[in-house]
This record gives sequence, structure tokens and C-alpha cells, in this order.
Amino acid sequence: MTEISNRHSTAFTSSHPPTQAYRAFLVARNGRISGMVPLWASSDEEARLLAHELVEEEDVVELWAGLHAIARFERQVSVRAGP
Repeated sequence: MTEISNRHSTAFTSSHPPTQAYRAFLVARNGRISGMVPLWASSDEEARLLAHELVEEEDVVELWAGLHAIARFERQVSVRAGP
């Protein structure tokens, strides 16, 4: 597994007190889970926003609350046009 920076260890926003635990699974291109980031948020929508920020660093991020899949985010690959 790849090492995740400490800034992702327990991400939450300070605007609302965290009330529910979520997990953001970092998925590599080969489909294997490369890491997991615990998230704390007051709602599914807030957790989606936090998980979406992780897509900049990983190909795919899956957000889970317990055994329930909440969302899946994929990094957009830009296609360059030829000259």
C-alpha cells in the first residue's frame, strides 16, 4: 500500500461538529485499494465534498459509511488534441 500523507489522517471541517464516521478508499488504476482515509462529517453531503478533494491525488475514491457505499469519484483524464 502507498503511504498517505498525515493531512488526510482524519479530515473534517470545523464548521460543523463531526457526527458520523466515513471511509474514503483510494483505488489505483489496477482496481486495487491503495489506502483508506477516515473522514468525519455531519452529513453525507459534507463527506462527499471531503472525499471529492482526494480525487486530485488518486484515480478513484470510493466513499463509504459503514457497509453502505455513498459515492464514487473518478479523476478526469484530460485528452490533448494533436498539433
